[in-house]
Amino acid sequence: MTNEQFWFNVVSVFAVLLSPLIAVQVTMWLQKMREARERKLAVFKALMRTRASRLAPEHVQALNMIDIEFYGKAKASRDVLAAWKAYLNQLNQLSATPTPPSIENWATRRDDLFFELLYAMAKCLEYEFDKTELRQTSYIPRGYGDIETDLTRIRTGLADIVEGKKALPIWAIPVPPNPVPPGPKNSTK
Repeated sequence: MTNEQFWFNVVSVFAVLLSPLIAVQVTMWLQKMREARERKLAVFKALMRTRASRLAPEHVQALNMIDIEFYGKAKASRDVLAAWKAYLNQLNQLSATPTPPSIENWATRRDDLFFELLYAMAKCLEYEFDKTELRQTSYIPRGYGDIETDLTRIRTGLADIVEGKKALPIWAIPVPPNPVPPGPKNSTK
């Protein structure tokens, strides 16, 4: 056997022995990549699903998962994290005693940054949405908004009463006399 044949046989044996291990490693790597994408996609879908109702618990939970699920060195992931940090910073900027114009400016900027975040996530996940499409293609029934407004008013009113800022109005209403006399009592024989 020549030296060349010997090395060919050695390489062939290693290839036969190592190829299943390499195949398993590649399969595991692909599975991890697929799972990471699925987790990112779950966060993105939750935010898309709730973009018209941002007080929904699912929406807040999805926002809080962005740091974990989009962590990484890829430029697209870093862009998502930068957009998330800008949006989070805006969410935390409203002063304790806002005026109506400052609330309106804050809300406009908040909305712009939220849709920038969705756009960055869409790009990272290779969706081809434009910013206008993300902003204008959500739906929430008017009744949901009415319920949110009512609940806010009720909660605020009750808080004012509990804190002593407002009093609970009470009216005394006279009870009319009973127009029907009581019937005979049932007796058992």
